[in-house]
Amino acid sequence: MSFKKRVYDILVGRQPPIRRRYVRYKEQGKSPAARAVYLFRLNFSYYILRDRELSRFGQSHSKPYCKGAESALSYREPPDRLAEQLSHFGVVSFDIFDTLIYRPFARPVDLFHVVGAETGLLNFAELRRFCEHSAREKRFAECGSYEVTFDDIYQYMEEYAGSSFAAAREKELSAELSLCFANPYMKRVWDILGERGVRRVVTSDMYLGREFLEELLRKNGYDGFETLFVSNEHNASKYHGELYEIVKKFLKTEKIAHVGDNPTSDIGIAKNHGLTPFHCSNPNTVGSVYRPTNMSRLVGSAYCGLVNARLHSGSENYSMLYEYGYAYSGIFTLGFCRYIHGIAERTGAGKVLFLARDGDLLKRVYDILYPDSTTEYFLWSRLAATKLCFEENTADFIRRFIYHKCGDGLTGETLLRQMDLSELAESCPMRETIVTDKNYKQLARFIYANRERISALYEPLNKGARKYLADKLNGCKRALAVDIGWAGSGGAAIAQLAEKWALNCDVIGVIGCANDSSTEQPDCSEGSLQSGRMYAYCYSQSHNRDIFLAHDAAQGHNIFFEMLLGSESPSLKGFNADGSPVFGTPEQGNCETVRQIHAGALDFVSDYTKHFADYPYMLDISGSDAYAPFGAAVKAGGKYFRAVLGECSFGVGVGTEESKINKQR
Repeated sequence: MSFKKRVYDILVGRQPPIRRRYVRYKEQGKSPAARAVYLFRLNFSYYILRDRELSRFGQSHSKPYCKGAESALSYREPPDRLAEQLSHFGVVSFDIFDTLIYRPFARPVDLFHVVGAETGLLNFAELRRFCEHSAREKRFAECGSYEVTFDDIYQYMEEYAGSSFAAAREKELSAELSLCFANPYMKRVWDILGERGVRRVVTSDMYLGREFLEELLRKNGYDGFETLFVSNEHNASKYHGELYEIVKKFLKTEKIAHVGDNPTSDIGIAKNHGLTPFHCSNPNTVGSVYRPTNMSRLVGSAYCGLVNARLHSGSENYSMLYEYGYAYSGIFTLGFCRYIHGIAERTGAGKVLFLARDGDLLKRVYDILYPDSTTEYFLWSRLAATKLCFEENTADFIRRFIYHKCGDGLTGETLLRQMDLSELAESCPMRETIVTDKNYKQLARFIYANRERISALYEPLNKGARKYLADKLNGCKRALAVDIGWAGSGGAAIAQLAEKWALNCDVIGVIGCANDSSTEQPDCSEGSLQSGRMYAYCYSQSHNRDIFLAHDAAQGHNIFFEMLLGSESPSLKGFNADGSPVFGTPEQGNCETVRQIHAGALDFVSDYTKHFADYPYMLDISGSDAYAPFGAAVKAGGKYFRAVLGECSFGVGVGTEESKINKQR
């Protein structure tokens, strides 16, 4: 074993926490000196400070921006102003990748994982990176230059890895053409310069060939460039400055502007060689510090790359609510809809019921993704369901309407009014008494003693609900009832009532999240989840258990999560005898909040599905990946959620309108 290998094994290879962080840091393209310093800090923290989790190295890359809109960090002068400045130069040179063109990944090398998926070749991405590095080393040994062509890389790959890997060449080119997209800010600058007749050239340190790069640029709307300077064609790079000398010699003018993202090769070295540099920030350099680091490699990179591109291209200054929708609601909504469709296919469900109000956005996205499916926006609420199931589950009725409100300072008469049982107030012994955890059983006994009378009072509600359910479930043998969570009581109640009223429809519940370990009844849905009567996407006791243990309803996590899918529509109070719905007071204060969150979520779904249209497996987003951005925000201790949602009002439980955090759903 070589000395270099032994040192690497000692400093990097021995401890997985060190190895993971060092490899991630290296993939960011850091210099050897920076990597050495970082590696020293990792080892010092691990062995000397005894920080076995290296917590400060991980957390620093997963906190959301809490001081305002994240996009404001990159928002720059309008494109026409930059174009005006560039118009004063004889020629404007542009870098390609991360300037004119974006890849939909946080790390450019992750495109190689897509190639691996397309070819079925295991470890393709790692071998591809290794062969490029080795081809450059070989080239330097032969002629003193590290510049290689695409063919050089694949020739080395065939020699080193075998012919099956070399066959991936066309798949990689196809992936580049399919996935790359234009930077919206620079595309506008480019077009304005073209309208003004300004000479434009493209200058890139790149292994891809001229003809391919020209095709890529034109595919993304970058026409009208005078010529293209590629490092591998001239055996000269921007990084070492020789390519800039070639540019100046060819253009025969001294007044050249160069626009690029790399602070060294595009800015410092360009300036040293007589060009006037204009910096275009790399979205991933700016935005990655605010993205979660615990997502799966490919979906995580796609998510982070698209969020960074949207928020940090410099073209828009979004609101925090829009960003909440784009960065947090979007991936959950997309992944959950894909999951729902999979359950529908697996169970043979003929209809998907999206329960109000959390189902509003979900239905809109689901109908976009699966337009041939049969769906319903199903009017439902905990309030209506609790009253409808009074006879079958009186204990739950008392738990929700009475026990959960002990300590809220409410009298027996107020609670009866919330139950729509004001007729019983005159005979209630606790009519004017504040209900507490010490006397609530007295009110509960009153409810039990009046069960027949209550059932009679609820008869019009039951009659109307039966008509409504019969209409929505007509002709359907199996349906899914979709809700955000938590106990899954919505779907369970519909299934119970459908059976009670002999509607001949098997109803299966699908929820985004199950009850977490902090709730009073964390086990209440376990039987249904285990038996397949209910499915949970993000977590339950049996999968993604780390999330099950970390999510904390008592800290408001349920409320913040529900705002991912908030709705403008009023809450359902019940039904008239003819089946028409009865609504509560609309939450006008939250309407604009909901609109902005929905706008962001829909834009994310549109961006993600558009960019990965040729790779449908990229829509298979696991529950842990969908929850990861939210989980990273939770680690900020509620600071981010207060900054975004501080003006929103929330109901405490069934039948109430107070601005408090629910105890349990």
